[in-house]
Amino acid sequence: MKNTMKVTIATLCSILLLGSMSAAVQAASSQSINSITLKTAAAKAPTDAEKKKMIEAEKARIVKIKKNPGDVYLVYVSDKKLNGDSEFLYYVEFPTFQKYEDYKKWTTKLKGAIVQEPEGMPEGYTFVKGVIQSPSSKQFEAQVKAEAKGKVVYSKKMEWKEAGDIKLEYKKGKDNIILHMQTDYSEDKKTKEYKYESAADSLHTDRNQVTWSKNGKVFFISVNPGNSLTEEELVKLAKTMIKK
Repeated sequence: MKNTMKVTIATLCSILLLGSMSAAVQAASSQSINSITLKTAAAKAPTDAEKKKMIEAEKARIVKIKKNPGDVYLVYVSDKKLNGDSEFLYYVEFPTFQKYEDYKKWTTKLKGAIVQEPEGMPEGYTFVKGVIQSPSSKQFEAQVKAEAKGKVVYSKKMEWKEAGDIKLEYKKGKDNIILHMQTDYSEDKKTKEYKYESAADSLHTDRNQVTWSKNGKVFFISVNPGNSLTEEELVKLAKTMIKK
């Protein structure tokens, strides 16, 4: 009986010893694997030259994408020194128009203020061109940067429903009228009433123009120097050139 107990105790001690050794071996093995993984990860970190290739490849990919009018793609580069000191790059296809009807149809999808042909447009002036630009969005840039965490380069298509800039031009012989709306990105977004400036008296413009601002937008209606349209006529046109 005593001999049986001694054998049993000896067997249990051997099992415990083997279990302890196995745990130690597993722990050592785990540490070794982790060390190898960290060293491998460090070894695989791309060089600046490799990062540059990745950046250029992504830019080339975005350029090749067939874009529809209004498409905007933003490319973010984590190390801007590898991209001409530019952290963000926009690739855009601004909608342009040669017919007012086409412009009017395209803007039905937009929200916010829209430039339109004013009532009482002087006789003889015809629409010659128009262009719409997307807004600049710091919020979208911050979103893309957050999504790109840990990446060398990252891109995303921007969805927009409000114009950042609209410019329409009408011509009559050598004279023209330009209707223009811009987003006000300044800190001071105060409403300002109609203000007239002539090219002869202003240091800010080489055209005769009326400007005003409201709801974060700045508006202009301008004509070439020598145009017969007066300040009063420009203000009258200005009052109906924005569709709300």
